[in-house]
Amino acid sequence: MQPWRLALFLLLALTPAFAVEPIDLTFSVPIIAIVVVIFLSLTSMLASAISDPRLEAWVKTEIRELVAGVLLIVVIVAFFIGSAGISIAISGQESYIGASVDILDKWIGSYDYAFQDIIRAATRIRSGATFSPFISIPLWYVSLSYSSNPLGGLSIMLTPLNLAAQALSNVVFIAEGLRMLVIFLSITVPKILLPLSFCLRLIPFTRRIGNTMIAISIAGLVFLPFSIILADNLNGTIDVPNPDIGSTDLELLDPGSWAMLIFEPLCESKTIRSILSLTDPLFAIIVCIPVLVWPPAYPGCVEITWNVVYPIIMEVIVLVGAVLLLVWETAFTVAGWAWAQAIYDVIEPFLADVNNLVLLSYLDFILISIVTIAGARSLSTALGGEWYMAGIQRLI
Repeated sequence: MQPWRLALFLLLALTPAFAVEPIDLTFSVPIIAIVVVIFLSLTSMLASAISDPRLEAWVKTEIRELVAGVLLIVVIVAFFIGSAGISIAISGQESYIGASVDILDKWIGSYDYAFQDIIRAATRIRSGATFSPFISIPLWYVSLSYSSNPLGGLSIMLTPLNLAAQALSNVVFIAEGLRMLVIFLSITVPKILLPLSFCLRLIPFTRRIGNTMIAISIAGLVFLPFSIILADNLNGTIDVPNPDIGSTDLELLDPGSWAMLIFEPLCESKTIRSILSLTDPLFAIIVCIPVLVWPPAYPGCVEITWNVVYPIIMEVIVLVGAVLLLVWETAFTVAGWAWAQAIYDVIEPFLADVNNLVLLSYLDFILISIVTIAGARSLSTALGGEWYMAGIQRLI
């Protein structure tokens, strides 16, 4: 063969291989098949030349295995070509992988919404349980101080809410990881793992590990998404818990005390809090700044505000606060149990739904794991690969 013809042949043969992306190993399958055919042909010629019956029998066996491997590849490729019809029949969508991802998104959405309700409920309960107004009534050389927290005992309801939040966090982590695994396998298996498995299956010396990798690849690309669809269909046979605290129930968790509402402007206004936190001379100096338009009146304004206005304002605030505090404490001491009962009536069914949802989610994850791993083991055994898979053998 002339050199230019050989160069043209190599150029035409290798150009398609270098044209694909480096991470796409699909092109390597026919190349490996051709190499194996050439190797078996040369081995058959050698066996005939040296008249070795054992080598001839081995070549015949390997040729049968090569044909079986090619047929296996054709069957698997044909399955993926026709998988759209199977997916439509089972999930109603053309892509079964997309359907499984949508199911996981739906599960994660329900977890997130329940988690948000836990935050809303805990915020309202904590605001009432930690509401502790403090009043200090100054006398001549001493002052009387008094604080109250009659609803502090209700903070015990925060403990089950924290446990529910931890449980939801665990299932969110598992569902998010499972979703990422499905997407990762849908990208890497068709272009990397499955072609590499086909190549190993065609090579006589790596046939067993190739069969195992084919089983693992198909399990990750087919069994895993379909097991998610199966779990969702099984969930559809029962009333799936839907933890939800409606807006009406959320209002019941808010103590809504009129005493709290009266103190609210003083607590939220930074300007009022800053002015009232000043001492009497600073308060008088700042308040009388507008009087500087007529300077002779400024000293008198400071004197009156310092010795008359500021003490009166503080006394009124203290007395009004003391009265509100005593009335608020008396009212909640007598009727505070009503709010506690309202909290229990709202939180108890919500936490029961959260518990049932988390338990159902764990059962779904266990079912998905069993179907996927058992499918990989069974398929590997059927193809002649390894039936014992280290690391995951004890999961079933």
